[in-house]
Amino acid sequence: MSKTTTLPLVEASGKPFDMGKEIGKKCASRVTVYRKAMAASIAHYTGRDWRTASARALLHLPYAEEFYPDYIDELKGYSEGAKISFEDAFTMCCHELLSWRGFKGCTDIVANDHVTSGGNVLAAHNEDWSSDCLDVVVFLHAKPKGKPEFFTTSYAGLVPSCGMNSAGISLTGNALEPNDVRLGIPKVFPVRKVMEARRIGEALEYAMPAERASSYNNIACDKNGEMYSLEGSATDCAWLYALDGYLVHTNHYTAERMLGFESDPSTRSCSIFRYNRALRLVEDQLGSVNVDSLKAILRDHVNRPGSICRHADPGVHPLDVSETIFSVIYDVTNLEAHVLKGKPCAGEYIKFSLDG
Repeated sequence: MSKTTTLPLVEASGKPFDMGKEIGKKCASRVTVYRKAMAASIAHYTGRDWRTASARALLHLPYAEEFYPDYIDELKGYSEGAKISFEDAFTMCCHELLSWRGFKGCTDIVANDHVTSGGNVLAAHNEDWSSDCLDVVVFLHAKPKGKPEFFTTSYAGLVPSCGMNSAGISLTGNALEPNDVRLGIPKVFPVRKVMEARRIGEALEYAMPAERASSYNNIACDKNGEMYSLEGSATDCAWLYALDGYLVHTNHYTAERMLGFESDPSTRSCSIFRYNRALRLVEDQLGSVNVDSLKAILRDHVNRPGSICRHADPGVHPLDVSETIFSVIYDVTNLEAHVLKGKPCAGEYIKFSLDG
């Protein structure tokens, strides 16, 4: 029987440093677990210890400071509140640049008023990662001074995954593995900055800065039904527009201009399957897509363990395991978030609302 379960809610407000300090205090125990998990992952894939990894991470700091100084202040406040060093906090924000292999996954579906039954804009996301991070993820409700209020799913309140703000902007996305990683802005900094956007043009600009070190596939939506999937690498990007009112994305490049940036196409079978399966399922319900129908897709088990609702593969190394650890559906029109901790097949979503 399914049970009601959701991510812990963490609330914070104020200027960047003060808000970060409040989050750090509330997430101090979680960040200790998260740091251990990231150190193990980096050592597994690269052989580097944490000290070496941190030294490499700090090479990205000047780019981050120039792009988003407010977030640097927030990280400094977080470090003080959580009683960790700023260097550790920043290194955790860079871990996917330090260990470029071993990304875990995710499945995203977005739909606008042309294909939803209620005329609203919906953005759905399954987060696939290691189960040792299941208990570090929180649902952050932030009210930064002078900026839009927002929700994000966040690792230890420190590393944002996806979110929605009170201006009616959402950002979801998927890990990619481009072959042109370089020194630059860490990938999570654009994700966090999109939460400050007040219009879709700002969100697109923030999501794909010129000096980026690498990129996720970032999916930006607004309450008017404008939806873009930005397939990025460090040096190029394909801007995919939801001309038919919906988009699906997983963990591989789909635009022809980006195929040459795929590091290892032979490892993309699970991503290609989830992409095609989700695309088929959403196309079967065009005109009637709603929160409940998206939940059903996010719970799909065809090709288990490599299904949309992803389960652990017992045949791989524990540090290589990828499984769904949380799921969220943002109703961008009504500023509502439906959030579930764990696998969608094993739980029920809880609804949270933002003030418009």
